[in-house]
Amino acid sequence: MKKNIFSRFMATLTDLVIALIPLLVWDLIIFIVLAGFLPASVMTFLDDVIRYVIYASFVITNPFITYVYGKTLGQSVFDIHILTMSNKKASPAQRMLRELLGGLAFLGCFYIYHGIGIPIYIVLNLIVILLDKNSRGIADFICRTKPISIAVTSEKADDTKKKDEVEEELPVLEKGKNFYHYDLHAHSKYSVYGMDTVEEIFQKASALGIEVLSIADKFSVKANFEAEVLSKPYGISYISGIEMDCEYKGYPLTILGYGIDYKNPLFVEMGNEHLKLQRGASVQRIEKFKEISGIDMNLSRLINQTTSGIITPEMIIQEVLKNPLYEDVEFLKPYREDDENAYQHLYADYFAPKKACYVNTPLPSLESVLETIKSADGIAILAYPKKSCGDDVELLKEILSQGVEGMEIFSAYHEEEDIQRYLKVARECACFVSCGSDYYGDNELMIQLGDSKAESKYEKLLAILISRCLKKSEPKVNEKG
Repeated sequence: MKKNIFSRFMATLTDLVIALIPLLVWDLIIFIVLAGFLPASVMTFLDDVIRYVIYASFVITNPFITYVYGKTLGQSVFDIHILTMSNKKASPAQRMLRELLGGLAFLGCFYIYHGIGIPIYIVLNLIVILLDKNSRGIADFICRTKPISIAVTSEKADDTKKKDEVEEELPVLEKGKNFYHYDLHAHSKYSVYGMDTVEEIFQKASALGIEVLSIADKFSVKANFEAEVLSKPYGISYISGIEMDCEYKGYPLTILGYGIDYKNPLFVEMGNEHLKLQRGASVQRIEKFKEISGIDMNLSRLINQTTSGIITPEMIIQEVLKNPLYEDVEFLKPYREDDENAYQHLYADYFAPKKACYVNTPLPSLESVLETIKSADGIAILAYPKKSCGDDVELLKEILSQGVEGMEIFSAYHEEEDIQRYLKVARECACFVSCGSDYYGDNELMIQLGDSKAESKYEKLLAILISRCLKKSEPKVNEKG
């Protein structure tokens, strides 16, 4: 509340300065008179002229700026947006009328109380804002609008979410329809856009009855240090993991490393390089999406929401679909009509490889990633082959022949026909079979922990990889412990 009022106060103060620009002309005239270029008598005439120009400025300048740019300078600087009471973007007429009424109210106080009218107006408006449950000012009451600071709103939403999570009764978590008691592909906050802490993942996994878990963060092994400690008190078998993007003959792949020695310094080097490249790609994603959609997002605000400075496609999609400012954007309407799958479809149409907003950042080679995993005594598994290989079975077999030891066949991204196709390849290539949800947190992607589409009839097949990974992990724990 305090931050919201402060942002609005500073925005109002900025607009007040803009409206008082004619005073600069008055100061300039004084200097000209003092320099002897104009007679002092001209001051008497110009005094009245400048006063009326200032009056006109209060009812013309900011409404005009709002008409041209959609918002005042103060609102732009402090990220203030004007919405209707139903949380839709206010119309141009509403925004202009709001600025006009604000200017007239200020002039009324100034005309009656002269110089002291400025603080009187600000105090009166502040009292109204504090008394109203929606924090509306005088002009907002008349125009049926409300100003919001998006950055503060997002922050409050995050605080509310954290509070709700603390109060959540974890034992009543519902299992998704595709739930399985193994999940070897979860992400924590150490992933660029993961939402949960490592302990929150263990809490949820325990409540759901997950027996074997692996947190495979993208180019980060940090979660494994915490998970090693948490696995015993939560009674969950843990397999150390990491996720790394790479490239093979122009095809982007995602490789999971299981049972790794996560203390190997090679993982830190690869992680630092990944952060550097992705930060550059973030700006490119925003610019490409703006060209396609016409949506101009606040880059600085999005960056401030991250701990790494990386803006992912998922963050962009979440921003445009959740932010009420974009509710009436024509570009988004087809996706809003299919609310259940809006996120997935928007990603597939614009941010998937070879699509208009995809940014092709340099990736390490498949060979180098496999060498890293091998040097850390790990097992390399191809994540969700549907994304990288699609229906191309021959490409998949070629990738497996390079030293990839298995596939994540059971995945939230695979349909039954995909699963059967990849199972056939697994039998032919005699490779490991894995399952994972690719869980990032409770967001609109609607992928829940444990939802991998695995079934009990494939238990023995999955157990081969799990028993192998657990055997590789146990000696490391015993050696250090």
